[in-house]
Amino acid sequence: MLSATEELTWGDPDPKDLRLLLPLAFPEWLRLMDGLAGLVTLLSESEQGTLEEAASWGYGEEGFFYPFLAKGSSIRNKLELSNSPFFISGSGDAELYREDAMGCLLSPIRVQDKLFGFFLLEMRSVPDERQTLLLGLFCQKISRLLGSSSPSKMDNFKSAQAEDSLGSLLFQLSKGENSQLEKFQKNGTIFIQGPSASGKKTLAKWIHRQYFSDRSALSVSVLPEQILKLEKTLAEWEKMAQFGSIIFENVEEYSLNQQRILYEYSQRKTAKCRLIFLEKQGSKPKEEFIYFRSLLGENRLELPAWKEWGRAEKKSAILPIFREVCELHGRLDLNLSQGALDSLVGGNSYQNLEDLRNAIEEAVLNSGSGEIGNSELNTEKARGVSLPDPEDLDLRKAVEAVERQKILLADKLFGGNQIRMAKALGISRGSLQYKLRNLGLG
Repeated sequence: MLSATEELTWGDPDPKDLRLLLPLAFPEWLRLMDGLAGLVTLLSESEQGTLEEAASWGYGEEGFFYPFLAKGSSIRNKLELSNSPFFISGSGDAELYREDAMGCLLSPIRVQDKLFGFFLLEMRSVPDERQTLLLGLFCQKISRLLGSSSPSKMDNFKSAQAEDSLGSLLFQLSKGENSQLEKFQKNGTIFIQGPSASGKKTLAKWIHRQYFSDRSALSVSVLPEQILKLEKTLAEWEKMAQFGSIIFENVEEYSLNQQRILYEYSQRKTAKCRLIFLEKQGSKPKEEFIYFRSLLGENRLELPAWKEWGRAEKKSAILPIFREVCELHGRLDLNLSQGALDSLVGGNSYQNLEDLRNAIEEAVLNSGSGEIGNSELNTEKARGVSLPDPEDLDLRKAVEAVERQKILLADKLFGGNQIRMAKALGISRGSLQYKLRNLGLG
C-alpha cells in the first residue's frame, strides 16, 4: 500500500482526498527538502478568494502567521504572478518562525493561471537547483490534480472570465484607453457615465480587477449625510474592501458635504481605497462642489445606450451573460439556439442590459429542455429576477431581487396558482398579490 507521500508523488489520487493526504505527506516532504518548518495553503471551499492552511509542520501548538504574505504585500503580489518557486531571504521584512532559518522557499499552486495555493518551506540554507526543481514539479502535480476536478471552483473561474469578457467589451464601447486605466492605478479615481442599466457597475468591477484583483470592490449607493458619520463609514469601507476599490453609484444625488468629503478623501496621500464613481447619463447633479466635479472630469468614460450597440457587439454581450445565468441556476446543460440569439440581438423590447439579463434568466428558469428557443423568451418587457450582487451594500435592492426570484420560481412550480404559491412562500395570498403588483410580476 502506498504511503501518502508516494500516493501524491506517483499515484493519481482523487482530488477530493488532497486535504487528507497533504497533512500526512507534508512532514516527509519537508524532511526530503531539508526544510525546518513550513505549510501548504489551498483555496478555501467556503470563503471565495481566500487561501487557508491545508497542512503544516514544525511550528508550536499556536502555529505561525507570515505577515509578509498578506494580500497586497510585495511578496504576495510576486507569488500571485509567479509560475515557479523562488527564495526569500529571512532578513528584512520576511520574519520567519525558526531563528536558524536563512529564508523560505515559496512555490505557487496555479490552476488556469490563477493562484490556488502555495508551499512555504523555511530553509536552513539557500536551496540548490535540485530542491527548487523538486518542489516546482510537486506543485505542478498538485495543480494538475486540482485542475481535473473542483468543478465549482472552475465554474467560478468561467464566471469571472465571462464577466471579464463583458467588462472588456464595455471598455471598448466607452472608447476607453489604456492611459485612463494607468491614470486610475496611479491617482485612484475614475468616473463612468451611462444610461440606466448600461453596464456601468460591470465596467467598474472590470477596471478594478485589472490592477487590484487580490482585493475587494464594494458597491455603495447610499451615503450617510452627516460629515462625521460619513468619515467613519469610509474608514469601515476601507477595511471591508481591503484597501481595494469603492464603487459609488448615483453620484448625481450627492450633497455638497458628501462631495467635499469624497474629494478630500481622494486627495489623501496615505493608504486609501481607489474610488470609482457612476452617474446616470443626462442627469443634472442635485448640487455641485466644483472641485469634486472637476475631479470627475479628469478621468471619464461614457457608455452608450443598448440601442446604439452594433449587432456584433450585442451578440458578444449576450453569450457571457447567458453563461453566467446558466451557472447561477445550475443549468450548465443549456444551450442558446441561434433563433433565440437572433431574437435577443434584434428584440425591440430590450432597452438595456438589465432587460436583456432578466429575459435570459426567466427563460433559463422556465426551460424544460436542453436548449433555449424563442418559445422560452418573453416578448414583453422582461421581469426582473436577478440575484443581488454580493458586494452591493444596498439591502433594499437585495431583498427585492430575492423576492422577485422566489416568486417567479413559485409561479413556475405551481402554474400560477396563487393559493399554493402563497402557502409555499409562507405569506398570505393578499401579501402575494401586493408583492406581484409592487414588483411588476402580475
